Amino acid sequence: MAFSQTQFETLIEKIEDKLDKLVKDLTTFGKNINGAVDHWYVPAAVAKAVVAAANKLIEWVNGILTKIGHFLEGVVAPVMLFIDANSWKGKGIHGDATTASSSTQKFNLQAPKQWKGEGADAYTNAVFPQSAAAGQVASNANSIADILLTAAIAGVAFYGAIAAFLIQFIPAMAGALAASTTVVGAIPAAIVAMGEGVAGWLVIAGAVTTLLGVLGDQAKAMADLKSNANDNSSFPNGHWPVGTA
Repeated sequence: MAFSQTQFETLIEKIEDKLDKLVKDLTTFGKNINGAVDHWYVPAAVAKAVVAAANKLIEWVNGILTKIGHFLEGVVAPVMLFIDANSWKGKGIHGDATTASSSTQKFNLQAPKQWKGEGADAYTNAVFPQSAAAGQVASNANSIADILLTAAIAGVAFYGAIAAFLIQFIPAMAGALAASTTVVGAIPAAIVAMGEGVAGWLVIAGAVTTLLGVLGDQAKAMADLKSNANDNSSFPNGHWPVGTA
């Protein structure tokens, strides 16, 4: 799965639109319920039961809205991870290191072709070992980019699960809203809506578990990469660069 910043931003806009609709529907639902039971012909016991069922649904949906709001606090993360991945994999880091690795290989050095003698030999022997060092930098940059991109794609999948939940749940909430003007249909509709919501929320719970698993794997990969970055065996004399004068 590739990452598209435009598609991701469109996905977030869709989530925000669905949340706005859900908030409005929930507010209207509460007003309709209060209006439906506020009649002389509705027994107090029935009114109490209907209001209790409605409040339960309202409380539950508000809880969902709060949790999704918390999830959206991290909505910039996938985009930032994608941008950082491109930075590491792009010309500025991976590209420059790859170029340095290639240009410092012994057969690519230009100066010794015009310059002969002990000085040229010393220069060549000092420079060409830098090729492996630059190659290690390029390899690490590529690995970091892959880790960041994997995390970004996992974030997209997670927010996709939230969007799928809202797309599934809003029609059920619309059914509850339509039935909220009648005392008889209000409770069954609220129960149906909550049932749909619970089923959908289990999908999000699974998405959370999956996301945490992916991020955990990437954190381990990053730790392994840090250990690899501390390996200076490819670097001349254990460090890089080495003066060539």
